[in-house]
Amino acid sequence: MIGRRFEASLFKLLAVLGEASVSANEDGTIAVDALTEPNGKPKRWREVAPLTFRDVRGQDSLIFKPDQNGRMQLIVPYPFMVFQRVGFRENGKILLPVLGLSLFIMLLTLVLWFVAWLVRRHYGSKLELTTWEWRLRLAVRIVFALNLIFIAALLGFVTYAAAGHFELLSDSGNIWIWLIQMIGVLGAIGTLVVFYNAVQAWMSKRYQIWGKLQATIFALACLGFLWFVFAGHLLSFSSNY
Repeated sequence: MIGRRFEASLFKLLAVLGEASVSANEDGTIAVDALTEPNGKPKRWREVAPLTFRDVRGQDSLIFKPDQNGRMQLIVPYPFMVFQRVGFRENGKILLPVLGLSLFIMLLTLVLWFVAWLVRRHYGSKLELTTWEWRLRLAVRIVFALNLIFIAALLGFVTYAAAGHFELLSDSGNIWIWLIQMIGVLGAIGTLVVFYNAVQAWMSKRYQIWGKLQATIFALACLGFLWFVFAGHLLSFSSNY
């Protein structure tokens, strides 16, 4: 059952990554960026009836109609695909830049941490930190590493499965799915450590303003990461999806 739940989460993730937008053209037609001509340009659709549009160069139609919950959905010529209007929380055009920035901050932090360690080792200097501060500093970096590993493992799993190894989306791939989700869970729980670090930084007199801002940026990066994870239902262990 873990495999099936994670498979549903993957479809939810792909839906977030593959969101389409509808825009109006100057000639009164509309365009859906996910529906393109052979030359790569968006098809143009003209309204032929209320909430019904037809391809200006063909017979395909688009129909806008609310679902049973009243949320507007777009029915396209492909029977396996229906677009639904998403809210701010699941808007891919906001989610993906936030995720990218969050991961960049985490990766840059780990790289600079290693570089700083090499520099201090070369010059024989040490950070003036208490044992608790050193442990907290290390814990924050571990959380960042877990988050990066989770995303990398998830993308690797999806890419490998999409390359023809579809059996991984069945019960045979459960062990890998379980490991990936456990890494994600540990990273998500570790966010509490990152937020605790930010609180400690602002309460401590040992931290300068840059240290306080840095700890806050770390917390915001984790928050952006969690936003993407939960919007994609990547840590959903429920059978309801």
